[in-house]
Amino acid sequence: MKHVIVVTGATGNVGRRVAERLLTAGLEVRVIARTAEKLAPLGALGADVRPGRLGDPAFLTQVFDGATAAFLLTPADLSTRDVNAEQKKNIQSMVTAIRDSGLPNAVLLSSWGAELPDPVGGIVGCHHFELLLKEIPALNVVCLRPVWFMENFLWNIGLIKMAGINGLAIEPRVRFPMIATRDIAAAAANHLQRLDFRGHSVRYLNGPRDYTMTEVTQILGGVIGKPQLRYINVPERILRKGVVNTGGLSPNAADLLIETNRGINSGRITAEPRSTSNTTPTTLEEFAKTTFAPAFGAVPDPSLSRRLAGRLLRSVVAFDRANCGGRHNPHRSSAAPMNYGGATYLH
Repeated sequence: MKHVIVVTGATGNVGRRVAERLLTAGLEVRVIARTAEKLAPLGALGADVRPGRLGDPAFLTQVFDGATAAFLLTPADLSTRDVNAEQKKNIQSMVTAIRDSGLPNAVLLSSWGAELPDPVGGIVGCHHFELLLKEIPALNVVCLRPVWFMENFLWNIGLIKMAGINGLAIEPRVRFPMIATRDIAAAAANHLQRLDFRGHSVRYLNGPRDYTMTEVTQILGGVIGKPQLRYINVPERILRKGVVNTGGLSPNAADLLIETNRGINSGRITAEPRSTSNTTPTTLEEFAKTTFAPAFGAVPDPSLSRRLAGRLLRSVVAFDRANCGGRHNPHRSSAAPMNYGGATYLH
């Protein structure tokens, strides 16, 4: 019997790497994304390209039919009006297709915090997906719960270039775990190759160690020639306005990002205790050199007007923190929105 693996989200940071690893191992891989054009590089490596929508259960049933296993994820369109509702629709479509096709094995890209009975931010979709998969008795599934993605920091490049600061709504001294997506892909691909899981199981992926945002900023600044780069705990209202105006997020997606930041600050979103089995190898220092620095260098320097806006932003943030401690104040507005190039902050 052929070992056929389906990879959903095959053009994303994790899905693409999963597909590449499986193809390198000589497995037959079906890859799914919205358009064939984006899947062309994987097709050139030998993948069976299946363009289509995750919200189409009939399409997915066809793709899952005869497959040995699938790599699943909770898709997030961060421009939609209601991210969690959109996720639920796509998740239900995948669950229907799994049942109708009789898919026997799956690896789910879930998230830390998915175990919470009342999850926050974009983690709601992961929580929902895990519960639905657990209700399929014939399905063997391992739910991977990775922590904060290091790749999220790529979306701060615009802010660093414009304003000369790094910032989120996470307290500077809160220590939390983070992981490189290459390590998530390695774990997922290994499970898909070995099929070493039965029933419903969970595996946390905790990254190499915990970092504070102050440490993160020192490490990132060091590899881009900005050793004095400062981290600013950005007031929620300014962060929200920035990611909506320049990051492509809908207001709802921005609210989910802020919920996730709050969950990290409070310790509500947390991983299981660190162990040898959940610790992964890629350090933030390595990620900074191999991924962040090249990405930073590829982004054009901002125009004079953007740099001036960056100076104004620094002043606005400093004034806000001095006068209301960074707390949310709906009656105040920023004249200088933060510049983000996009975001995947819901994880």
